[in-house]
Amino acid sequence: MIFVDSRDVLMKILHLAKKYYPMIGGDAYTVNCLKKQQIRIGHTVYILTSNCDEIARDEKVFKFGLKDSSSNLDKITLQRLISLAFLFFWGFRKLRELKPDIIHSHSADMGFFISFAARFYRIPVVSTCHGISFDDKQYFFLKRLAEKFFLRYSGFKKIIVVDKNGLKILEKAGIKKGIYVPNGVDIHKFERKQEKKSDGMTRFLFVGRLEKQKGLEYLIHAANFLKEKNDFEIILAGDGEEAENLKKTAIEFEVEYIVKFTGKLSEHALIEQYMRCDIFVLPSLWEGLPLTLLEAAAAGLPIIATEVGGIPSVFAHGENALLVKAQNSRELAGKMQKLMGDKELQKTLSTSARKLAEKYSWENSAKQLETVYKKYIEWD
Repeated sequence: MIFVDSRDVLMKILHLAKKYYPMIGGDAYTVNCLKKQQIRIGHTVYILTSNCDEIARDEKVFKFGLKDSSSNLDKITLQRLISLAFLFFWGFRKLRELKPDIIHSHSADMGFFISFAARFYRIPVVSTCHGISFDDKQYFFLKRLAEKFFLRYSGFKKIIVVDKNGLKILEKAGIKKGIYVPNGVDIHKFERKQEKKSDGMTRFLFVGRLEKQKGLEYLIHAANFLKEKNDFEIILAGDGEEAENLKKTAIEFEVEYIVKFTGKLSEHALIEQYMRCDIFVLPSLWEGLPLTLLEAAAAGLPIIATEVGGIPSVFAHGENALLVKAQNSRELAGKMQKLMGDKELQKTLSTSARKLAEKYSWENSAKQLETVYKKYIEWD
């Protein structure tokens, strides 16, 4: 340990994450961005993540447990439970070797299983909830019960939420350790202007995992309402276990020529989509504060999103986005129609969204997290 003022000391930080780069997902993306920013500051950063072939490995990225697929990581399976048991023993062996100053968990179950070793070695643990499930009955009962148990009994020094609605949920459940630290966005990635095609086609963009949570079947239904009167495309950028079902739904509604599936894209190709499309749409059934919305705002895209989770706490209807009720294809179609026909509204929402994005940065997020970390580290 360096004997200097604790305000200036450099730390060893261990992040725990179910998913990590180059996987698709808000937690994977967040941890990778935080790692880059914290390394830039001068900290030493380690990553502990799942044993998936999709995750890149390097000398500071460790994998634990049985080999698994990304689609299983959010489920309660025997394979996952065995892996978490391995994590319990990994903690006692590896924490003695790494000697991190702080453990930052991005998964309540991983945080719980490593907390025993962390307490033994007197290493503080904080945890980020990238979305809280125990208050939402759309999630499986055992998943909700397990999450609440882990958050209550893991001994986390602080439970970080990325949207202000999360604080209310924690307080309602009697969990008093909540603190709000928003995610960031790299606005510089979206500063290069690209000339939009002047072919009269309106291009809607969705970015994310193709899963039930994202409500994409309702977006396809909305396309069905609009297909006779409008010249438009819907670009679904991403991959996931619902991809084939969504393609079948598009064929069933005879909108397969409108709905385009890109599959997983490189970062460069994804930025190209943000810059070439006209409107961003997120029809999610539940969310925390999606990073893709901040990216769309940084790209200056007018946004249509469902009023779920932490979205209404950041995006205001009619000011920097249009918000709709979840699972309402007809209302969604109405907002899509409205934006297609109102270029002035597009411009207003675009300008406001960009100004909103400029308030968020990974630099600010990293600085706020430093303050949280240093409060609980026992400096030598």
